Amino acid sequence: IEYLVNDASIKRPEDGIPTFDELLVKRRHLLKHRPHTQNVAFEKNIQDIENNPFPTPSGKIEIFSKRLYEMKNSEIPALSHYVPAIEGPEDTLTDKFPLQLITWKGRNRANSTQFANPWLQEVQRQELWINPLDAEDRNIKQGDKVKVYNDRGITLVPVKLTQRIMPGVVALQAGAWWQPDKQGIDQGGCANVLTSSRSTAMAHGNAHQTLLVEVAKA
Repeated sequence: IEYLVNDASIKRPEDGIPTFDELLVKRRHLLKHRPHTQNVAFEKNIQDIENNPFPTPSGKIEIFSKRLYEMKNSEIPALSHYVPAIEGPEDTLTDKFPLQLITWKGRNRANSTQFANPWLQEVQRQELWINPLDAEDRNIKQGDKVKVYNDRGITLVPVKLTQRIMPGVVALQAGAWWQPDKQGIDQGGCANVLTSSRSTAMAHGNAHQTLLVEVAKA
């Protein structure tokens, strides 16, 4: 806190921020900024669009995008509207694989780095989060080893029953190392064996957060 206050005092002289020692005596400091309610978004553009155009082909705010229209990609329509996700909750594939799988970044490693470190594995083990309602439908109990699968692959992992995830959704921490057995079935809870190679329409990035799976007791 001392470092932050003193750093602000040096870098923002226009605000007259006291040093940490001064603040210990003064106890408070009033920042006199322009009220947020008086700020107008894109004020310069609106007042003088000729000299302050937007970075679009027309130089204006575009509700309809000619560039997107010419791409003719149904995932990114030229006029904004709701687009159902591929392998999302409305996909017909839910008849076969009814659970939406998402991944998250854990607190014990950076992606896959240090996955095998036993001390960091003590911090947070690799496990599948599932809502108790979905677990009950599948006769799954806390701590059971489960099979998470779709048409692309299978991974085996312990399960964690928790109401912190909504029904219809399951989750795995990202970055688990692939640990195949003799049959090629992953034993380490690696979400990558379940993801598709589909890329996103505009950025051509990994579309790994939209995939459907089923879960069963191993």
